[in-house]
Amino acid sequence: MPKKQSGREKSTTSHGFVADQPVDVETVKLVRVTGMRESELVDARKKKDKIWKQIQRIQSDHSKLLSKTEAHSRQKAIQDPVHGAIIFDPWELDLVSGWEILRLRFVKQLGPAHIVYPGATHTRFQHCLGTNFLAQKCVRVVNYCDDLDNVCFSPLSQLLDDYQQKVFRAAALLHDVGHPPTSHTIEFALESWSGLDHTDLGAFLILNSGVTEILERHDIEPKTVVDVLKRRSKDPVLMLLSDFIDSPLDIDKTDYLIRDAHFSGVQLGVFPAERVLLTNRVVRDGRGKYHRAFMLKALHSLEALTLSRNWMFASLYLHHAVRVAESLVSKATYFRMKEEELTKNECIGLFTRMTDSDLYAWLKESETDFIREYAARIRYRRLFKVVLSRPLLSFEDDTRNLFMKMLSDIETLIDNEVELGDDIGKVIIDVVNPELGEKSLGRIPLLVGGEKSGIEIVRLKKAQEGKPIIHALRQQKRTIPSVRVYSDPEIAGEIRDRFNKMYPLKRKARYRQDEYDMTET
Repeated sequence: MPKKQSGREKSTTSHGFVADQPVDVETVKLVRVTGMRESELVDARKKKDKIWKQIQRIQSDHSKLLSKTEAHSRQKAIQDPVHGAIIFDPWELDLVSGWEILRLRFVKQLGPAHIVYPGATHTRFQHCLGTNFLAQKCVRVVNYCDDLDNVCFSPLSQLLDDYQQKVFRAAALLHDVGHPPTSHTIEFALESWSGLDHTDLGAFLILNSGVTEILERHDIEPKTVVDVLKRRSKDPVLMLLSDFIDSPLDIDKTDYLIRDAHFSGVQLGVFPAERVLLTNRVVRDGRGKYHRAFMLKALHSLEALTLSRNWMFASLYLHHAVRVAESLVSKATYFRMKEEELTKNECIGLFTRMTDSDLYAWLKESETDFIREYAARIRYRRLFKVVLSRPLLSFEDDTRNLFMKMLSDIETLIDNEVELGDDIGKVIIDVVNPELGEKSLGRIPLLVGGEKSGIEIVRLKKAQEGKPIIHALRQQKRTIPSVRVYSDPEIAGEIRDRFNKMYPLKRKARYRQDEYDMTET
């Protein structure tokens, strides 16, 4: 039978082990600059000894190095391989030149996916520039209408004042500034241990770092940028900006789909992004709320975007070797945090300081054998292999519920891996259940009608024309979710037999069990 969560010294919760610890801004700043442990910093600050003087010297050297630049005074273009020349204003160039965004030059957008797709070495830095470009483009090409009964579309630049446009561009540029090394790869581990995700780390940097100083120097309120990114604002226009940056068809997803397809070589991710933007409209409903909506003529472009996104999941994001590599890095990071017993302050400080290479070096310093082994497996591309892969729907309800719990409860996941492999680090269970957007995309507003008759807002799932898209999404929702098990090939047979006993299939699915079992190279 499936193993239930066992009692451990520390029992995980949905908020993580150290989520309730308070955040000390000054301590986090010291961790970011020095890389030292919180206990060492606190002790040195109390004693004011030689170590404290050394810390102050490190801070001084760090500040001197960062000061070796001048504020930008004119626009410049940065050449992007996806969008071409992107024009940045002086204040944006100051942000791009700051330590916080520069770190993203050394954080790969797709983590270890380059192990499988050698071209996928593009970075979060490039993606942030691209998202900023799309924000600029939205201001230029998207139109809005305040009255659906008397239809008259005007450029979005007339709705957004100069300050709101700056906030929009700043939020687009900074939306991923808090990504930890290897991007989303270790986010599950980080959130499981500390209750933090990349948006939390980003909010900290925007409010408490060099980013803060640059924004304030250019009369942009940092809290307003965070409110847009965190969806905290009640202002209708700022809520609209949140939709542009975080929604089913936002500019963030638009850029990363095109960029990931371009660099990985998986051309299935290419879609008419220009057409999607040009057919996007902003309309205000009777309650004064602004919506991003699409003309009916945009349906073919939306369908192309939706299918491209899901093809990219199948061919790139959910590729078995990519998932194995991500699992190795994520699990190693989690156990390394546990080994070090990192505090919340240390998690914020270290993971907004580290680059990808820093993370791998940190993993190699572990005293735990399998953590060092996992890091070495990534370096030398000696990954675990797929022992078996089975659809989630093939399991009994209680077993399926257990697998679903593993998506949010890392200790339940680890307990089951230990029982399956007889030891820690021998087996990885991978529950594949991506958010494909069936529900969220179904809520996308469509504009039906014309200028003379007036326009009505209809949700995509309610429109006859939208049924093919919803049908395709529902089909993928039935077929993609699965459970995979990875281990070394020499123990594959033993692991497969044990898995069959621990997690029996539904009676009707048992005759297909042999079809699900596989070992891939």
